[in-house]
Amino acid sequence: MGGGVDRLSALSDDLLRRILHFVPSKEAASTSVLSRRWGSLWRSSGAVNLAAGEAFARAAAAALAAAEAPVTRLTLRAHTDGGDYSTIGQFLCRGRGWDTHVDVIGAVLSHHKARHVEDLGVTLANASDDAWVFLDGEIGWSQAIYSLVSLPSSETLRVLDLTRCHLEPLALPRLATLRLRFCSVPHKYVHALVDAAPELATVHLESVFFMLPPELRYLARFDHSRSVPVDTEESALCFRFRAVTTLVLALCGREEQGQAQPRARGNSSAWGIEIDAPRLRSFQYKGLLRRLLLRSAAPDLARVDLHFLQDKPRQGECEDKETARVLFWQFMQNFTSARALKLKMNHDLKEIAAVGKARRAALLHAFPSVERLELEGVHRPTSKTAAVAVANLLHCCPAVRDLTLRLSTVPPHSWKGTEYWRPFLGRKDRSDNSKSIDRFTRRSSKATTIVMEESSGDYGYDDVP
Repeated sequence: MGGGVDRLSALSDDLLRRILHFVPSKEAASTSVLSRRWGSLWRSSGAVNLAAGEAFARAAAAALAAAEAPVTRLTLRAHTDGGDYSTIGQFLCRGRGWDTHVDVIGAVLSHHKARHVEDLGVTLANASDDAWVFLDGEIGWSQAIYSLVSLPSSETLRVLDLTRCHLEPLALPRLATLRLRFCSVPHKYVHALVDAAPELATVHLESVFFMLPPELRYLARFDHSRSVPVDTEESALCFRFRAVTTLVLALCGREEQGQAQPRARGNSSAWGIEIDAPRLRSFQYKGLLRRLLLRSAAPDLARVDLHFLQDKPRQGECEDKETARVLFWQFMQNFTSARALKLKMNHDLKEIAAVGKARRAALLHAFPSVERLELEGVHRPTSKTAAVAVANLLHCCPAVRDLTLRLSTVPPHSWKGTEYWRPFLGRKDRSDNSKSIDRFTRRSSKATTIVMEESSGDYGYDDVP
């Protein structure tokens, strides 16, 4: 409202319902006190957006029962600012003990008014989620705390957005958008879900932990008397996204055979990724440099956004820079048909430079369709090799028209190993000693005479700088 004019009420009922479609149910219901016109608008918005709180189950049932229009959007959110999950756990168990099995979310999803939901979101989050993402590390173990077993709206569901959930085998034939964040799922379950969803166009996987199948998890963790068969095809995660046009893979990790404990962040890039997505138009990847293969050509690929993290070597190991260089250019050659390329590297740019005619011939590939190129990375002012890396990319992109370079001398989230302090102090001591000697030499010509009284009563004279 401005100047005394009620501009909001001037909007049509359909537009107001669309606005209320995305408003939390408590706030949406409170609009009924504004006027008689607003009294029933929220009931016909077709959405119920719930947040965890006191008497959640009762409030959820009341909100669903009050809906006058078919509920097509349902969101459930439980959030805590603490570092543990006690609040979320109490919410899931309705404040009872941890050993009490009460599926409070399942009770809401099974409500008869939720049978025709098209857009479903379940978010169980805490403040540590954002801290994890800020650290730029691939997820190393499962952080899901709720198992989503079944959905009453499986025949109508088009959008599924989950945070911190275990995903069980589901068949969603009309699914068009899948977003998973801090979820865990066996890799084969993803195949089953995708194969049963011919209209799936958008897949967003962020900090998803791909678990071993249940039978292999049991053998690897509990039955040490039996060897776990190693399937050579399992060295790479294989995805079949036949209809997907937008794909995001960010900070995902996988459970390795024999992994009994959570592994450290960012210390394994041995496994690769294979993707079959012939209709892909937009691809975003954030993670370690690893082997990537696009099994089918993607002629309509318009935009590629890549953010490569720097792998922290294990204690006692050295970084294999040549392997990283080869992996980088092999990764890049999958996107020769892209029209826009955004590249961000936590590595020093000199580590991807192809120096020498033979190396350029072996590694570089042309990107004839790229018109927009963005490059962000680290360079050392004393090194010219970073300029070679930039030249390599420009040589590969002869049609580029829009070029953006963001270069920094400070590595993002730089880290130093525990063994760093000893050589650092050694260099510092040598530097301090050199400075002291230099000062002594420069000032030695400026002698000062001092008089020192000896214990015998005689006086001695000396010159000191």
